[in-house]
Amino acid sequence: MAVTGATGFIGLRLCLHLRRQGFPVRALTRSPSRATPLQAAGIETVTGDLAAPAALARLVEGARAVIHCAGAVRGRTRKDFDGANVTGLARLLDALTAEPAPRLLALSSLAARAPHLSHYAASKQAGERLLLEHGGKISWTLLRPPAVYGPGDRELLPLFRIMRHGLGPVPGQLSDRVALLYVDDLTAAITAWLRAPSAPRGIFSLCDPREQGYTWTDILSTAATVFGRPVRPLRIPAMALRGVAALNWAGATVIGYTPMLTPGKVRELRHTDWVCGWRELGGAIDWQPRVALAEGLALTLGGDVAPPCRPGGEA
Repeated sequence: MAVTGATGFIGLRLCLHLRRQGFPVRALTRSPSRATPLQAAGIETVTGDLAAPAALARLVEGARAVIHCAGAVRGRTRKDFDGANVTGLARLLDALTAEPAPRLLALSSLAARAPHLSHYAASKQAGERLLLEHGGKISWTLLRPPAVYGPGDRELLPLFRIMRHGLGPVPGQLSDRVALLYVDDLTAAITAWLRAPSAPRGIFSLCDPREQGYTWTDILSTAATVFGRPVRPLRIPAMALRGVAALNWAGATVIGYTPMLTPGKVRELRHTDWVCGWRELGGAIDWQPRVALAEGLALTLGGDVAPPCRPGGEA
C-alpha cells in the first residue's frame, strides 16, 4: 500500500494502523528526519514530495492501492493550495501508469461542497473535478471527511483544551451545525475500503455516528459531561475574527509564512451547515463509525478523562 502525506496527522495514524493490521506500507515523506516513526514500525519510506515525479514513480511501483492523504491546509493565495491539492494530484495520476493500475483512494474535504467560502475549499473541489475528468482508467474512490480530530491533531486540540478549562469559544451561532469524525474511524473506513472487493467509484462523505451533526450547544454540553465541569460559551464576534484574520493575512504577505486563520477560514468557521452522512459509503465498503464525540474527546485528551461507555457497556 502506498501512502502520500504519511507524516501528517491522518497519514501517520493511518500508516501505523495499516502496519498493525498486517498490510505492507510504503510511505512518501518530505524529510528523512520525519520518517523515523514510520521506519521504526517497519514501513518503507520514499523521500520526496508531490512535485518529484521520480519519487512518485518509486512510491507507486508494484502497489496494489494508493491512498492520497497529502494536501495543503494553510495558505494565503489560491496558488498556495492548488500546488498540492490540484497539481499534486495530477502528478500522482500521471505516475499511475502500470497495467493494471492500483486502485486509488483520495482524501478531499467536506469543504469542497462550498468552494465559494475559501481558497482551500475551491482547491479541494478543483482536485475532485480533476479526478472526475481524468481518472477514467483508474479504479478510484474520493472521500470527503468533515473536521477530523484525535491524538496528535493540532487544529482542534487547542479548542478542546480551552473547553477543558471551562470556556468554549464559538466562532458563529450556537445553532450552527458541524459534523465531526474521530481519526480512528477514518482509518477504519480506509482499511475497509482496502479489503472491499473493488473500489466504489464516486465522492462519498463520512462522519461519526451522529449523522445530524452537532450544534455548538451540543459540543459544549458534551464537553461539560466529559470534563465534569460546566463549559461556558464564549461568543467570538465576527468582526474580531475577521480583524485577526486580516492582520494574519497581511503579516503572511510581508513575512512570508503560511497562515492558518485567513478571511476564507473565518468564512468556513462561520458557515451554518457542515452536516453530512456516512451510510452510502458504509453500505459500499461494509463500514460504520463507532466513536461519537464524548468518547472521542476523552481519547483525544487522555490523562484523567475517562472514556464513556458505548451503548451496551463497551468502553
